[in-house]
Amino acid sequence: MNHNSSQRILLVGATGYAGRQLANYLLSDTDATVILAGRNRAKLDELRLRLHTHDLADRVELLELDAAELDVAALPEFDLLVNSMANGPHNASLIQACIERRADWIDMQMTNELLNPTSELQAKIERAGCCFVIQAGFHPGIVAALVRYAAQQMDVMDSAVVGSVIRDKTGLPFTSGVAELVESLRDYKSEMYKDGSWQKLKYADYPKLEFEYDFGKLLTYPVDMPELRRLPELLQDLKNTGFFVAGFNWFADYLVTPLIMLGSGIAPRQTASSLGHLLSWSTKKFAKPPYGTVVQVDAEGQRDGQPVRFRLSLYHEDAYVLTAVPTVAMIRQMLLKEFQPGIQLMGLCCDPVKLLADIEGTAGTTRASCSMPQLQDHSRHALRASPDLEPVAAQDRLEHDPAYPRVVSEFARIL
Repeated sequence: MNHNSSQRILLVGATGYAGRQLANYLLSDTDATVILAGRNRAKLDELRLRLHTHDLADRVELLELDAAELDVAALPEFDLLVNSMANGPHNASLIQACIERRADWIDMQMTNELLNPTSELQAKIERAGCCFVIQAGFHPGIVAALVRYAAQQMDVMDSAVVGSVIRDKTGLPFTSGVAELVESLRDYKSEMYKDGSWQKLKYADYPKLEFEYDFGKLLTYPVDMPELRRLPELLQDLKNTGFFVAGFNWFADYLVTPLIMLGSGIAPRQTASSLGHLLSWSTKKFAKPPYGTVVQVDAEGQRDGQPVRFRLSLYHEDAYVLTAVPTVAMIRQMLLKEFQPGIQLMGLCCDPVKLLADIEGTAGTTRASCSMPQLQDHSRHALRASPDLEPVAAQDRLEHDPAYPRVVSEFARIL
């Protein structure tokens, strides 16, 4: 835990799905004062009552804030702004607030003006001495960190594939983040880094990945991650990498996702909300077990002159928890003030060993395994529950249901 209690964190969007989880973990895993900011005072009061953390009176402040009509001069003092909202026009004023206050920034957005900033914006941030960490969370966010962590488990790593499954028992609630996901499909790229270069995959080449926690083998589709694009420069032995996501269910994959792709190509802004609602509804209506969210890396290489395979998987029943926990783990590193000013991707700038250690000490479950000829080393670590969450039951062995229906994502057919 960071013991500098004088640091102040401004959490914008605190009453949203991700914001509520972030509030819990910021209070339990840091010593900073947390300013919970949102438009609705009643929801802020309700959130404060739900926080099961000690010393709230000294460490929690409430702030009614409409990011669309932000008055920087009226903001309280803060050292770090955590933007838990989806991308939108409000970003510009929040970014300017950080620059004027010389405060750091972290967001969980899939894309925004910080991903490909103008030289003017980049210079302003650097001159102000601000550290801006973008694309935090679990995807984007932890994907490149998992690959970098795997690379440290072997002498040479030539392949590292990251896969993910999101299956919520109650479905995906419609949020601005879901609408942002729909909009992001406009620029969909079915690519992976293969044999030393980025290549577009044909539908027939989409991999079936073996997932832990009872999900078994599922067909997955490639998702472009800016953090992975830069990895080959850092890991020069790496010849194959990519990020792949399994589908939701037959209705969402066969019908809704193709509609999203068509709508994104015709009128993306006008159709994002309605298609987002349709996607949310389909994940609730057709949800089937097993449930939960998994992200895992499967890597291959050499150690001590022998072939080696390494797998590390993270699981939680709630996708928003698996977004909040890595973000707070990153924030713990940022509070140490050891990063250079500028804009950085979480998956590339974090210390992956510290990040995974903090995640392991927070919530969910992890499984790690490493196999070499004549060597088997398997371990699983149960992680403690958050102050506001029930612990996830440990699973002692991996079971696969051969009758589990294969989920096929058909949107690639219309590319």
